[in-house]
Amino acid sequence: MLGAMSQHLRVLVGLLDDLTLKDVETRLANWLIKRCPDREGTRPVVIELPMTKRVLAAELGTVSETFSRTLAKFREQELVAVKGRRLTVLSPARLTALLRKHLGE
Repeated sequence: MLGAMSQHLRVLVGLLDDLTLKDVETRLANWLIKRCPDREGTRPVVIELPMTKRVLAAELGTVSETFSRTLAKFREQELVAVKGRRLTVLSPARLTALLRKHLGE
């Protein structure tokens, strides 16, 4: 039981860190990359959203308008394509590079 509580606490601390220390663009890029099987790959990865964009925006600690603007920015940079609840990461490697840049790596 103690191990499970410890694991849960680590997850919560990680979420708190994400929400307080990173901007929306970084949080969204991180969320997308975590769902890519090969983060350094160049093949597109389709991600079916299990929730509405509004709920995902709330999970990322933002409002739907900011979330939509960030997605539009990623589309302009040809990092993602969006069709309904289907997000396609066009190049996980490029998105990973953007994430590393935002994280100062």
